[in-house]
Amino acid sequence: MAILELKHLSYDYITKAGKVHALKNATASFETGKVYAIVGRSGSGKSTLMSLMAGLDVPKDGDILYHGENLRDIDRDKFRREHIGMIFQSYYLLPQLTAVENVELSLELAKYKGDKRKRAEEMLTLVGIKKEQFKKRSTQFSGGEQQRIAVARAIATDPEIILADEPTGNLDNENSMNVVSILVDLAHKYNKCVIVITHASEVAEKADVVFKMDDGILIIQ
Repeated sequence: MAILELKHLSYDYITKAGKVHALKNATASFETGKVYAIVGRSGSGKSTLMSLMAGLDVPKDGDILYHGENLRDIDRDKFRREHIGMIFQSYYLLPQLTAVENVELSLELAKYKGDKRKRAEEMLTLVGIKKEQFKKRSTQFSGGEQQRIAVARAIATDPEIILADEPTGNLDNENSMNVVSILVDLAHKYNKCVIVITHASEVAEKADVVFKMDDGILIIQ
Protein backbone atom coordinates (compact mmCIF):
# COMPACT_ATOMS: atom_id res chain seq x y z
CA MET A 1 0.00 0.00 0.00
CA ALA A 2 1.28 3.46 -0.88
CA ILE A 3 2.41 5.66 1.99
CA LEU A 4 2.50 8.77 -0.23
CA GLU A 5 0.40 9.41 -3.34
CA LEU A 6 0.58 12.27 -5.81
CA LYS A 7 -2.58 12.83 -7.80
CA HIS A 8 -2.55 15.14 -10.82
CA LEU A 9 -0.30 17.77 -9.23
CA SER A 10 0.19 21.09 -10.97
CA TYR A 11 2.18 24.06 -9.69
CA ASP A 12 2.97 27.44 -11.25
CA TYR A 13 5.09 30.31 -10.08
CA ILE A 14 5.78 33.76 -11.44
CA THR A 15 9.21 35.03 -12.49
CA LYS A 16 10.30 38.24 -14.20
CA ALA A 17 10.09 36.32 -17.46
CA GLY A 18 6.49 35.32 -16.77
CA LYS A 19 4.63 32.27 -15.47
CA VAL A 20 6.55 29.01 -15.10
CA HIS A 21 4.67 25.71 -15.12
CA ALA A 22 6.88 23.84 -12.66
CA LEU A 23 4.63 20.78 -12.43
CA LYS A 24 2.10 19.49 -14.90
CA ASN A 25 -0.37 16.80 -13.86
CA ALA A 26 2.21 14.79 -11.88
CA THR A 27 0.91 11.45 -10.60
CA ALA A 28 2.88 8.80 -8.70
CA SER A 29 2.79 6.58 -5.63
CA PHE A 30 5.52 5.68 -3.14
CA GLU A 31 5.80 2.72 -0.76
CA THR A 32 7.93 1.95 2.27
CA GLY A 33 10.86 -0.40 1.81
CA LYS A 34 11.92 1.15 -1.49
CA VAL A 35 14.35 3.76 -2.81
CA TYR A 36 12.96 6.11 -5.45
CA ALA A 37 15.16 8.33 -7.60
CA ILE A 38 13.84 11.42 -9.39
CA VAL A 39 16.19 12.53 -12.15
CA GLY A 40 16.10 15.41 -14.62
CA ARG A 41 17.91 18.53 -15.67
CA SER A 42 18.00 21.67 -13.55
CA GLY A 43 14.73 23.57 -13.73
CA SER A 44 12.68 20.50 -14.63
CA GLY A 45 10.54 20.73 -11.48
CA LYS A 46 12.29 18.26 -9.17
CA SER A 47 12.83 20.60 -6.22
CA THR A 48 9.32 21.99 -6.53
CA LEU A 49 7.98 18.46 -6.35
CA MET A 50 10.03 17.70 -3.24
CA SER A 51 8.87 20.89 -1.56
CA LEU A 52 5.27 19.82 -2.11
CA MET A 53 5.89 16.28 -0.86
CA ALA A 54 7.45 17.73 2.30
CA GLY A 55 4.36 19.84 2.92
CA LEU A 56 6.29 23.08 2.55
CA ASP A 57 3.75 24.29 0.01
CA VAL A 58 0.48 23.14 -1.53
CA PRO A 59 -0.11 22.38 -5.22
CA LYS A 60 -2.14 24.70 -7.43
CA ASP A 61 -4.18 21.70 -8.54
CA GLY A 62 -4.23 18.07 -7.50
CA ASP A 63 -3.66 16.33 -4.18
CA ILE A 64 -0.98 14.70 -2.06
CA LEU A 65 -2.16 11.86 0.17
CA TYR A 66 -0.29 10.52 3.20
CA HIS A 67 -1.74 7.16 4.23
CA GLY A 68 -4.80 8.21 2.26
CA GLU A 69 -5.20 11.55 4.06
CA ASN A 70 -4.95 14.76 2.06
CA LEU A 71 -2.11 17.07 3.12
CA ARG A 72 -4.46 20.00 2.56
CA ASP A 73 -6.54 18.76 5.49
CA ILE A 74 -3.85 18.10 8.10
CA ASP A 75 -1.32 20.10 10.10
CA ARG A 76 1.58 20.20 7.63
CA ASP A 77 4.06 21.42 10.26
CA LYS A 78 3.24 18.38 12.38
CA PHE A 79 3.43 16.16 9.30
CA ARG A 80 6.97 17.37 8.54
CA ARG A 81 8.05 17.20 12.16
CA GLU A 82 6.81 13.68 12.80
CA HIS A 83 6.87 11.87 9.47
CA ILE A 84 9.46 13.47 7.18
CA GLY A 85 13.26 13.42 7.35
CA MET A 86 15.03 15.79 4.98
CA ILE A 87 18.60 15.64 3.64
CA PHE A 88 20.12 18.38 1.49
CA GLN A 89 23.14 18.85 -0.76
CA SER A 90 24.46 21.42 1.70
CA TYR A 91 24.56 19.73 5.07
CA TYR A 92 23.16 22.67 7.08
CA LEU A 93 24.83 21.53 10.29
CA LEU A 94 25.23 24.21 12.94
CA PRO A 95 28.99 24.86 13.14
CA GLN A 96 28.97 25.84 16.81
CA LEU A 97 27.48 22.47 17.80
CA THR A 98 29.10 19.06 18.04
CA ALA A 99 27.96 16.12 15.96
CA VAL A 100 25.82 14.72 18.74
CA GLU A 101 24.38 18.17 19.57
CA ASN A 102 23.31 18.69 15.94
CA VAL A 103 21.33 15.46 16.06
CA GLU A 104 19.97 16.20 19.54
CA LEU A 105 18.67 19.56 18.36
CA SER A 106 16.44 17.90 15.77
CA LEU A 107 15.02 15.70 18.52
CA GLU A 108 14.35 18.73 20.71
CA LEU A 109 12.54 20.53 17.90
CA ALA A 110 10.45 17.41 17.28
CA LYS A 111 9.64 17.20 21.02
CA TYR A 112 11.09 13.71 21.22
CA LYS A 113 10.07 12.16 24.54
CA GLY A 114 12.88 9.63 24.99
CA ASP A 115 16.54 10.00 25.95
CA LYS A 116 17.74 12.48 23.32
CA ARG A 117 21.46 11.95 23.89
CA LYS A 118 21.15 8.16 23.68
CA ARG A 119 19.05 8.36 20.54
CA ALA A 120 21.45 10.81 18.88
CA GLU A 121 24.41 8.56 19.65
CA GLU A 122 22.57 5.53 18.27
CA MET A 123 21.86 7.33 15.01
CA LEU A 124 25.43 8.56 14.63
CA THR A 125 26.66 5.01 15.17
CA LEU A 126 24.18 3.74 12.59
CA VAL A 127 25.62 6.01 9.88
CA GLY A 128 29.22 5.16 10.72
CA ILE A 129 30.36 8.02 12.97
CA LYS A 130 32.69 6.71 15.69
CA LYS A 131 31.98 7.29 19.38
CA GLU A 132 35.18 9.28 19.87
CA GLN A 133 33.96 11.72 17.20
CA PHE A 134 30.59 12.48 18.77
CA LYS A 135 31.82 15.60 20.59
CA LYS A 136 33.78 17.09 17.70
CA ARG A 137 32.32 20.24 16.18
CA SER A 138 30.69 19.69 12.81
CA THR A 139 33.30 21.84 11.03
CA GLN A 140 36.01 19.36 12.06
CA PHE A 141 34.50 16.63 9.88
CA SER A 142 35.07 15.93 6.20
CA GLY A 143 32.25 16.56 3.72
CA GLY A 144 31.34 12.88 3.64
CA GLU A 145 31.23 12.71 7.43
CA GLN A 146 29.13 15.88 7.64
CA GLN A 147 26.60 14.35 5.28
CA ARG A 148 26.49 11.22 7.45
CA ILE A 149 25.72 13.43 10.45
CA ALA A 150 23.01 15.16 8.40
CA VAL A 151 21.51 11.75 7.62
CA ALA A 152 21.61 10.83 11.32
CA ARG A 153 19.80 14.07 12.10
CA ALA A 154 17.16 13.37 9.44
CA ILE A 155 16.37 9.87 10.71
CA ALA A 156 16.64 10.53 14.45
CA THR A 157 12.90 10.99 14.94
CA ASP A 158 12.22 7.72 13.06
CA PRO A 159 10.30 9.30 10.13
CA GLU A 160 8.60 7.02 7.64
CA ILE A 161 9.64 9.12 4.64
CA ILE A 162 13.18 10.31 3.84
CA LEU A 163 13.43 13.10 1.24
CA ALA A 164 16.95 13.69 -0.06
CA ASP A 165 17.69 16.59 -2.41
CA GLU A 166 21.01 15.95 -4.22
CA PRO A 167 22.52 14.33 -1.09
CA THR A 168 25.75 13.42 -2.90
CA GLY A 169 26.12 16.66 -4.86
CA ASN A 170 29.10 17.92 -2.81
CA LEU A 171 30.81 14.55 -2.34
CA ASP A 172 33.46 12.57 -4.16
CA ASN A 173 32.59 9.18 -5.61
CA GLU A 174 33.63 7.11 -2.58
CA ASN A 175 31.69 9.25 -0.11
CA SER A 176 28.74 9.40 -2.50
CA MET A 177 28.52 5.62 -2.59
CA ASN A 178 28.79 5.45 1.21
CA VAL A 179 25.84 7.83 1.60
CA VAL A 180 23.84 5.98 -1.04
CA SER A 181 24.52 2.70 0.77
CA ILE A 182 23.09 4.20 3.96
CA LEU A 183 19.98 5.39 2.12
CA VAL A 184 19.46 1.96 0.55
CA ASP A 185 19.80 0.33 3.97
CA LEU A 186 17.24 2.73 5.42
CA ALA A 187 14.74 1.52 2.84
CA HIS A 188 15.57 -2.17 2.63
CA LYS A 189 16.55 -2.89 6.25
CA TYR A 190 14.51 -0.32 8.16
CA ASN A 191 11.48 -0.15 5.85
CA LYS A 192 11.64 3.57 5.12
CA CYS A 193 10.33 5.25 1.99
CA VAL A 194 13.40 6.97 0.55
CA ILE A 195 12.95 9.52 -2.26
CA VAL A 196 16.11 10.99 -3.76
CA ILE A 197 16.47 13.85 -6.21
CA THR A 198 19.73 13.37 -8.08
CA HIS A 199 21.74 14.25 -11.16
CA ALA A 200 24.09 11.32 -10.53
CA SER A 201 23.50 8.24 -12.64
CA GLU A 202 25.36 6.06 -10.15
CA VAL A 203 22.86 7.10 -7.47
CA ALA A 204 19.84 6.43 -9.68
CA GLU A 205 21.22 2.99 -10.53
CA LYS A 206 20.86 1.96 -6.89
CA ALA A 207 17.18 2.96 -6.74
CA ASP A 208 14.34 0.46 -6.93
CA VAL A 209 12.22 2.86 -8.99
CA VAL A 210 13.38 5.76 -11.19
CA PHE A 211 11.23 8.70 -12.26
CA LYS A 212 12.29 11.30 -14.78
CA MET A 213 11.19 14.94 -14.58
CA ASP A 214 11.01 16.72 -17.92
CA ASP A 215 9.55 20.24 -18.06
CA GLY A 216 7.30 19.58 -15.08
CA ILE A 217 6.12 16.19 -16.29
CA LEU A 218 6.86 13.15 -14.11
CA ILE A 219 7.50 9.91 -16.00
CA ILE A 220 8.40 6.49 -14.55
CA GLN A 221 11.35 4.88 -16.31
